[in-house]
Amino acid sequence: MLEHPEIVKDQTVIDFGAGCGIVAIAAALAGARRVVACDLDPNALAACEVNAERNGVNLEYSGDVSDLLVDASMTSAIITVADVFYDRNNLPLLDKFNAFFKQVLVADSRLKGMPLPGLRVLGVEASHTVPDLDESIEFNRVTLYRTVEP
Repeated sequence: MLEHPEIVKDQTVIDFGAGCGIVAIAAALAGARRVVACDLDPNALAACEVNAERNGVNLEYSGDVSDLLVDASMTSAIITVADVFYDRNNLPLLDKFNAFFKQVLVADSRLKGMPLPGLRVLGVEASHTVPDLDESIEFNRVTLYRTVEP
C-alpha cells in the first residue's frame, strides 16, 4: 500500500480479517478516503483501534462482513484479504467479494501461487513476521493477487 499508494488513494478500503490493522492503517496512510477494519474477533478490532490511534489515522470498524455486503455504497470499495483462502472453506467468500466489490486484493503465504477464481497473481514477495514467530521457512513467501481487470 505504501509503495503503491495510487491503488488506494481517494478510495474506500475494507481490510477483511484485519487482525492488528496493519493493512487498514497502511491504506489510510496511503491516502484512502475511507477505511474499514473488519474482523470477527473483538480483540482484533480493539488492537486495530489502539494501533490506528498510535499511527494517527481514523478507521471505521465492523465485526461482520455481511453488514458490508448489503451496503450499496461499498460496491465501489477495494477489499483486502490476507491469509484467509488457504482454508478452502473460506473460498465461497471470494465469490461474494468478486461479485460485490470493485476490486479484491489478496496476500497469502499458504497458497504458493495456487490460482484463485477471478484473480491474477501479481507476484511473490519475501516476508517474515515481527516479532519472529519462528514459522517454517515455507511461509516466508507471500503471493499477491488482484482482481482480473475486465
